[in-house]
Amino acid sequence: MNLNTKNRLFIYFALFIALTIDAFNFSNGFQFIKPSIVLLVLVYWNMALPDKVGITTALFFGMLVDFLEGSLLGIHPMLFVFITYLCQRFFYQFRVIPFWQQSFLIFIICFLSKLALALDFLNSDLGKSNLSDSSYLLTAFIYGIISAFVWPIVYFICRNFRRRFIKI
Repeated sequence: MNLNTKNRLFIYFALFIALTIDAFNFSNGFQFIKPSIVLLVLVYWNMALPDKVGITTALFFGMLVDFLEGSLLGIHPMLFVFITYLCQRFFYQFRVIPFWQQSFLIFIICFLSKLALALDFLNSDLGKSNLSDSSYLLTAFIYGIISAFVWPIVYFICRNFRRRFIKI
């Protein structure tokens, strides 16, 4: 097994661990504001090693998140591909900005992704909270804030994992 394949397997392993963490069910109130660890780990790998993680990886893990959450098929892959594109397009700028600004960008990304997840064009899930709820904007804001506070933890864990296991 060559070094490039081994590095990709370690990255996929980290994403599967994040998917496992996202699979934990919490109370209904916390489930809406629980940050997407898969999204945060995907952003990290796109920032750290953009040549190893790409659109195909985002599409695959987006499909897995859709299957895991039982959401409308294609919503998460579309979001993950768009966020991956943005992260890969601007990864040089994203790497060098101060850490608090990275957290602010994570807040913006997560807030907008939560709003995009609320779009239910076919009104297929009547029990799901969406943009027509008066409290959904607050829920999306809290989701973004929690994701921004979780970002340093995910960043340092993934960086430690990368430095220990991934050889460039």
